[in-house]
Amino acid sequence: MPRNESNSNSSKGEDRLRVAVLGSGQVGKSALTVRYLTKRFIGEYRSDSDMLYKCTLQIDGSSQLVEIMDTCNCNDSDDFGATEQQVNWGEAFIVVYSVTDKKSFRWAQDTVQELSLRQPHSPVMILGNKSDLHHLREVEEVEARTLALTYGARFKEISTAECCEDVTKAMDGFLKEVKATHMSVGSGNGSGKPGSPRLRKLSVSRMLTQLIGRHSPPPHPITEMIILDNQDRVKLSRQVL
Repeated sequence: MPRNESNSNSSKGEDRLRVAVLGSGQVGKSALTVRYLTKRFIGEYRSDSDMLYKCTLQIDGSSQLVEIMDTCNCNDSDDFGATEQQVNWGEAFIVVYSVTDKKSFRWAQDTVQELSLRQPHSPVMILGNKSDLHHLREVEEVEARTLALTYGARFKEISTAECCEDVTKAMDGFLKEVKATHMSVGSGNGSGKPGSPRLRKLSVSRMLTQLIGRHSPPPHPITEMIILDNQDRVKLSRQVL
């Protein structure tokens, strides 16, 4: 179970993990990210901007700065859709598809294959979302397991809407792997790590209240959220090259 700590000791030079959440439109990328960080579920969410969440989580028994980029996919193409900036920025990737949408799985297949070429040493987790919608299933579990085995990725089917525990378990396990990989390659010195842009910082509690509804109880404050435009993404990717 992740536990958010105060990030008052955060600084530009501190070590952090960078995880990009990728997927075609309407597969539940934002719902997954928000569910993990706040335990709240957002059923309807549309955005034409990437969202960068900065937080401190308990991973493998110690506090760890984590940045999660919830990426947008505006063209809903079934071709590889992650931008060069998103791929350059991330050191680990969560590729989400919907088990009710074969097109989204083809997008995931192309993306995982492309990541194996462009980021061959980066941890990847494939998540099949909406597993509760059995009557609408278009993607069999064996298809995704085969994809994961082919490219050495983690795999899990989840229902972001129904089971917070499964989401937490999958994300915790993956972040533990990411941290181990991060440390093994000697990237823990903080040099060259991108600080988050200082423009358009928003209160996560306020933003999520707007998304969920004004009459819903506000979620527990977690961290800071930053809306990224194209210029911000370019800056971030250049800082890690």
